[in-house]
Amino acid sequence: MNAEEFRLAGASSADRISDRVRSIPLGDLLTWHGFKLKREGVSFRAKDDRYNIVINGEKWFDNRAGVGGAGAIDLQMHLCGGDFRATCRVLAEQFRPEVGGLAFPDSRVRKSFPIRRSFEELASQYALANEGNWSIARDYLVNARGLDPDLIDPLHDRGLIYANNHRPNPSLVFIHRTIEGKVEGATLRDTRHESTFRPCLGNKTSAWFSVGDPLNATQIVAVESPIDAVSYYQLKPSNQIAIVSCAGCHIPDELLNQVYTRRQSLMVALDNDSAGETGWRAAWDQTADWAGFKISSDCPKRKDWNADLLADQPAVKNRRELLSHV
Repeated sequence: MNAEEFRLAGASSADRISDRVRSIPLGDLLTWHGFKLKREGVSFRAKDDRYNIVINGEKWFDNRAGVGGAGAIDLQMHLCGGDFRATCRVLAEQFRPEVGGLAFPDSRVRKSFPIRRSFEELASQYALANEGNWSIARDYLVNARGLDPDLIDPLHDRGLIYANNHRPNPSLVFIHRTIEGKVEGATLRDTRHESTFRPCLGNKTSAWFSVGDPLNATQIVAVESPIDAVSYYQLKPSNQIAIVSCAGCHIPDELLNQVYTRRQSLMVALDNDSAGETGWRAAWDQTADWAGFKISSDCPKRKDWNADLLADQPAVKNRRELLSHV
């Protein structure tokens, strides 16, 4: 069943499909995402530099993020973002639940899972640029998110932010680059403000969306999302900083190592919630013994930096002349 068939199936059929995809074995889902499972008694652990997930039957818990859930839908949303229906579509496309049951065998039979798709393949489907859609995306950033056109337009001109070719609601695409400038990933954000669709494609452990020059900045500021990166820079513009979106509340090991190697300081500026606090403590604990490493924290007054920006609109409008040096 493809995405269009899933949509046309109607609400009742979608409910039946969601019941089936929810029962996808969590180990199978993690294997499809490229994790290697390690048995720990009756549980299994899947770990990389961003996640530390323990699964026990249908339940899972990510020790890094401090969150957990039950079933494949919850776990897929945790790994990739996206709303409930979009997640069900992805799982339905990949694991193909049919009327007679799921198309993959139970845990007693091994299955050859699809190879994890490359960034280039994913980008050709989800991140193709469409300049005709840019006005919709730009309007969302400026009017719904309060971001300054004098900051957004140069980023768009450099190809770092653009709209994809989806209709009628295009997604914003925020490009992830390595420190050498190579494009290896992207964060997507739906232009419908209430949507939770915000998956990451490709590399998010050593390639990131950033505002400013991470290579030559005096200080790196780590935030959770691309919109927070732009919002932070708009609130606190400076030639001395570069704001990096970590695509989540975990500071990647590669970013910590790069900052340390270049003898920069690190400002951890994650969201004002328990996950942001966990991310800050993890970064502090990991670097506590690093000689000469300077790490500090900055926390928005509200949930995130864009919420602070929207509350500070009068002051923001007086700062446009400071934003020409992105």
